[in-house]
Amino acid sequence: MEITTKLSSLFVLFALLSPQAGLAATRHYYIAAEDVTWDFAPSGRDLLYARGIPYPWQQTRWKKTRYIEYTDSTFSVKKPQPEWLGILGPVIRAEVGDTVVVDFMNRSARPHSIHPHGLRYDKANEGALYIPFEGDRPLLQRGRSGYPGIPQGGHFTYHWFADESSGPAKGGPSSVVWSYHGHIDEAVETNDGLVGPIIVTARGMAKADASPKDVDDEFVAWFMVFDQQSGKDSGLFHAINGYIFGNLQGLIIKKGDRVRWYLLAMGNERDLHTPHWHGKVLQYGSRNADVIELLPGSMVTADMTADNPGTWLFHCHVSDHMEAGMMTTYTIYEPQHCTSPVQFVSADFWEPGKSRVTVKNVSSKPVGEIHVTFDYLNSPLDRRRPPENNEWNWTTSIQPGQQNTFEMPGLLPDYAKQVFGYILFPKMVTFQDGTQWQPNSEAECFDAFWRDKDHPPMITLPPLQIQLNED
Repeated sequence: MEITTKLSSLFVLFALLSPQAGLAATRHYYIAAEDVTWDFAPSGRDLLYARGIPYPWQQTRWKKTRYIEYTDSTFSVKKPQPEWLGILGPVIRAEVGDTVVVDFMNRSARPHSIHPHGLRYDKANEGALYIPFEGDRPLLQRGRSGYPGIPQGGHFTYHWFADESSGPAKGGPSSVVWSYHGHIDEAVETNDGLVGPIIVTARGMAKADASPKDVDDEFVAWFMVFDQQSGKDSGLFHAINGYIFGNLQGLIIKKGDRVRWYLLAMGNERDLHTPHWHGKVLQYGSRNADVIELLPGSMVTADMTADNPGTWLFHCHVSDHMEAGMMTTYTIYEPQHCTSPVQFVSADFWEPGKSRVTVKNVSSKPVGEIHVTFDYLNSPLDRRRPPENNEWNWTTSIQPGQQNTFEMPGLLPDYAKQVFGYILFPKMVTFQDGTQWQPNSEAECFDAFWRDKDHPPMITLPPLQIQLNED
């Protein structure tokens, strides 16, 4: 109670002394540390070269510990996170002048904490184990293992403050990135996966959620070699956000967007990284760059204007890191401008032996024939083309505004369970008057249908997996 009272007084003083104090907010987060099984390559594939995961990294599932965000103090409903965050904990945000409150619950079997970089805190909220402790007591509760730490099932509420030094320096971008991580046994905890980003936006430059006003998209990329087997090559996973060999998803940008990239690194002398973007040059400090240097503990902000559409390589440029899979892709896409006269209303490919597609005529003329092609997805990024036949031809007439359901032979039951989704393309539509419609390109019109009905919609096509090397 004494620490909490002193802390409350401290942050009231900060708020009263800070300019525009009335605009400051308290931003509350509910974060748990949880033991999980993590897969560094959930597709089971090297998605950059359409092959299996190279030797010696075939075992990609390992025990890890993560920071996971919840919606409230019950810690019962997980808060959705962008898929590109991967193994990282939630983005903790603040505008200069804000207070950050983190209600931390430890569900891991070992004692843990949260230590923030960049934000202002007092000793009771440092989240780090070393002497001196706060006053005459340990900083944290005594863990079951016999040394200080927030034990399994324990709670601790951290109070941090985003002061002027937490935000961007004069002349810099409107927001900067910091990191947070466990600090009871810091080297072990970061290797376990207890890491995450803090983003602080300049005063007056933040939206309601504290993200910067002058940016359309933000991505955090954490470069780190996770060591799962005490230095053995088969246990060294050269990962971006916990993924290897192109398995990091969600780095998707609309053409013309202003993009801010936040780069972080942690680890040891192996973790000397040089992130490189193909296809674009970024503004980094006072220079333009497409390669940026990171040391362990580095925190870097760089800006991109997404004006070069394509799917581009994003990787560490250290040679053995590339060979070990510290690579993925990002995509700059042009929004679809589909003029197709037919619309795929629904589709179901997972009933044994039978597939159904419902098509609607959204034009003003009767449709006489529809030629459709399809690809399938063995994972959200693993797009394949059937080797023999990927075409359907339907000749049933459909009047304007009407729809029809077509049935085709389905997949064998065991194989259907492996297919995540189908991508349908209207290749040609012939009207009853003999006129035809065709798309200008394959990517102009497509619809994805997922076995998981709650899967988010597909914004842009993932690259077709074309075999480049033998497995």
